[in-house]
Amino acid sequence: MSGRVVHGGVTEAELAAAAAAGIELVDLSASLNPYGPHPAVAAAAANATIGRYPQPDAAGLRRAWADRFGLEPGQVLAGNGTSELIYLLCRAFAGDGGCLIFGPTFGEYAAAARAAGMSAVEVPYPARGSDAGRLFAELRPSLAFLCNPNNPTGELCSREQVEQLRRAALAAGGLLVVDEAYMPFAWPEDERVQPAPGLLVLRSLTKVHAVPGLRLGFLLGTPGDIERVSAQQPPWSVSAPAAAAGMAALKLEEFCRESIRRVAATRAFLLDALERSGFAVRPSLANFLLVRAGDGAAFRAQLLMRGFVIRDCASFGLPEWVRVAIPHERHAERLVHAMVEVRRCLAGES
Repeated sequence: MSGRVVHGGVTEAELAAAAAAGIELVDLSASLNPYGPHPAVAAAAANATIGRYPQPDAAGLRRAWADRFGLEPGQVLAGNGTSELIYLLCRAFAGDGGCLIFGPTFGEYAAAARAAGMSAVEVPYPARGSDAGRLFAELRPSLAFLCNPNNPTGELCSREQVEQLRRAALAAGGLLVVDEAYMPFAWPEDERVQPAPGLLVLRSLTKVHAVPGLRLGFLLGTPGDIERVSAQQPPWSVSAPAAAAGMAALKLEEFCRESIRRVAATRAFLLDALERSGFAVRPSLANFLLVRAGDGAAFRAQLLMRGFVIRDCASFGLPEWVRVAIPHERHAERLVHAMVEVRRCLAGES
């Protein structure tokens, strides 16, 4: 893949076409918490002081979230979303070797590696019993990226599998980076991991708090690894509104738990309803489902004109599939009906 990475979202032209047709869109392309953002987070961002510089290294935010994570402040780096941290990681470790990516997955891992001058090799997402030691010994990457649960498949690696990968990476002189952006939605599973030698962890506020416009994420690691990555980061990477929202989010554990419970219930309903309607659906522990649609791009276009924006997965190398974020439960039945209608339309049925 070359050029910019494709992400979810709707274009201005699509918005205009929907508006002209009197269609109100429900955006299920970006996989956000359908019950967010919480008013307290929005208010904190809106009321942040923007007349002076924020802390250059977001020290207060790092201390607060380090305490939440059960870590020391020197083990946490705050960034302008996890995307910035991914690029910083690749720059920091580019001189040590190439990049291994477990895919199909989020395209920014490969883009960041190439931007740093690293080779990027994609291998299939780890299966139980896979020979991680042989893989790392042969490729000897300096970094390996594992999205867990994976985007777009929703697969989840257990702590035991992650530990196997960490040991293999460490033995080969590399680091495993586990991106847990979607881990909060894996309820009732909880396979979060803590940083360790050979293991760095990415965590994000974007998905669970539905604040993609604020850009706030965290990198967790050993003090030495964090220091090496932070040396690549410019000052004031975290804005005052993002830092204020991050502090407010610390007080919203119950909101997150209730949101996640509702998302899990709707995910189970959608999986069952779509499978009963004849769709092939990948079981998922994230806040989205991967659904076989035939021609993913055509399916997306038709569903958009029925009021739902989803993500076709051609950019993941899966052109026959679409990724559908779990909606607010009030939209779930209408979404299933619309998807069935689109499939019939594309099949030439009346």
